Amino acid sequence: MKIIRFRRPSPQVLFYLPWVLGIVVCLALFNGALDHRGNSLDDLNLLSTCNLRLLDSVRSWKEMGFWQLGGLMSFRDSLTPLPPPTDLYSSQSTLYVVPHFFAYQFGGAAAFWQMIRTSIYTAAGAMAAAVATLSWLITEERVHQAKAPRFMLGLVLFASFTATFPSEGLWGGIWNSDDRALSSVLLALASANLALAVRFHQVFWHRITAFLLVTAAIGCPRMGVMTAITVLIGRYGFARRDRAVKAIMSWPMALSLLGASAVHYIRVGLVDLTGRYVLGGSALLDRFGLIHKMRGKGQSDLDYESVWQAFGLFWRQSELMIRGNWRLRGIENVEHLLFYLLAAAGLCLLLWQMHRGSSVYLAPVSLISAPPLIWGVLINQSVAEHPDIHAITWVVPLSLGLVVLLERIVQSARNRFGVFWAVVVGAWIAYWFFLWQVQYFLRSYPGLRGGYPA
Repeated sequence: MKIIRFRRPSPQVLFYLPWVLGIVVCLALFNGALDHRGNSLDDLNLLSTCNLRLLDSVRSWKEMGFWQLGGLMSFRDSLTPLPPPTDLYSSQSTLYVVPHFFAYQFGGAAAFWQMIRTSIYTAAGAMAAAVATLSWLITEERVHQAKAPRFMLGLVLFASFTATFPSEGLWGGIWNSDDRALSSVLLALASANLALAVRFHQVFWHRITAFLLVTAAIGCPRMGVMTAITVLIGRYGFARRDRAVKAIMSWPMALSLLGASAVHYIRVGLVDLTGRYVLGGSALLDRFGLIHKMRGKGQSDLDYESVWQAFGLFWRQSELMIRGNWRLRGIENVEHLLFYLLAAAGLCLLLWQMHRGSSVYLAPVSLISAPPLIWGVLINQSVAEHPDIHAITWVVPLSLGLVVLLERIVQSARNRFGVFWAVVVGAWIAYWFFLWQVQYFLRSYPGLRGGYPA
């Protein structure tokens, strides 16, 4: 008689199992909240101007040919098919729209709207995974230095999900997305892969990092330029003892990023040479804030007054995005600002802690943190006009800030009250991060309950 023996799960698996179950529960709660009492992400509630522009673009690509239009967007918004476009939008690279194009080809408008939802879930999952990877590696480093309890390795995975997945910067993009969203996801994954390259000392990982960075530059040339600047600063600012850091923070990598960024503008120039289309887009001086008359210069009627407005994602983000058609209570704006201030404080603490301890992961964290800051300063008017879609560039660094802030609180609780209460406090605060963001999203986005304001 054959005896079937069941192998006991390894202690390592059991160590992480409760936190994985916590992630599954939070994901189920989030999906339940989207379908509760009229909240939904059905096709009708996704009819924002941005999404309709994407729909018209993929229709035009299918009818006329992707290369016939130079792969550029039509930038017209309509639910019904329109005549062939005569004007094209030249300011954005359109790599992020390509999956929607294939979805529309195979399944029509229904598949297109499904791709809108799928892309946001995918972006949220990828960014949460990137934060989890970075947080776990940084915490592991602290554990080995006898500065953090070992149970933090599981807790930071749970906290990474709760701090990142429901982020407004991600989910606001379901109605208003652009090329920087795709590149922000790719940059997050590149940063996580660079950290893995440092951890495992394998060429495989930093080659993936290089591929992701170049793809991000093709997907959003502005992001490529900001990343190239970051790479050059790192070339002379970091100790490049690790070969992965040496390979990425280098002149060849910077030149590759600048070359990939130039691909979009070469394409725009070639389309312009044909003389077949009128190419639209904002002037360079306007976007850099180097002009004194800003009202009416962009897509919205923005009275641009200071460079600080480029960081408007910290304050009244939703109200700006929906153009004043939905008034938010003052307490919601205060809570929104407070949450981001906590995240920013944690990020500053993380960078200080890594610099002071000579962390080997300082380069990967800087790779994801510096580009949004450089972008906010250099292209300040553009960011001030669109704080909602720029917020996605800050999702990973600010989520890392929340995780490290939680880690410090839990460590203090463990030293004072013991492991049991440290775990309870850590799990409670991590879930609080999750609840805080989901509540703001549900209250502040009218598109969940009806047609989105045009």
